[in-house]
Amino acid sequence: MKKYTITIKLLSDALIHSGEGFGAIIDSDIVFDDIGIPYIPAKRIKGCLRDAAKEACEMLESAQADWKGAKIEDAFGKAGNMDSAPVYFSNLTINEYENNRQWFEYLREAYTREYTDTGKKYWTGILSRESVLSTFTHIRQQTSIAEDGVADKHTLRTIRVLKKGIIFHGEIHVVKHESTIKNLLALACLNLRHIGTKRNRGFGEVECKLYDGDTEVSILHELEAICIN
Repeated sequence: MKKYTITIKLLSDALIHSGEGFGAIIDSDIVFDDIGIPYIPAKRIKGCLRDAAKEACEMLESAQADWKGAKIEDAFGKAGNMDSAPVYFSNLTINEYENNRQWFEYLREAYTREYTDTGKKYWTGILSRESVLSTFTHIRQQTSIAEDGVADKHTLRTIRVLKKGIIFHGEIHVVKHESTIKNLLALACLNLRHIGTKRNRGFGEVECKLYDGDTEVSILHELEAICIN
């Protein structure tokens, strides 16, 4: 099994949508763990890279470039197949995630009090999930604008977004290691430019890189060669 590392740097604020709100305060919220530390789910990054790879392969095909990369289904799998895909993704987390999590858990247990309200657990004290979240996020409010330039009534929405500059790290494990799969993954990372929702509002611009150990996997020279030919 071959292991690669993937990094995603947020070049703008981003909404990695959880599909849920946060009580009556937040209409659209990000994905975060029970401590309040944000992360990008493995399934989400796999879907984004699959779409990025498909888009890039279609562009190369339309340009009639002699691309030497794996087929999309050979790396990411295909619905209905009995065999699992040979590529596995981990969640993407912030730098020093486990160390930070341990410290947050210690501070919460040492200086906060837990209580239950309507079946949900909450914490009071110097450290709470909200205070951890506020380290990594901004609260934004948006509304729809009508054709006359006036805000539509009852369209005000409050969202929580990740701050620009955060870097997420994760692992990609390839069971059946082949250079064509590595090339496809590198192509997908190179083409991945946005992630999350509300991209038409300027959110979710990213820089994605693939590493083999400490060395960045780059296929720029290969792409330049096939495009020139």
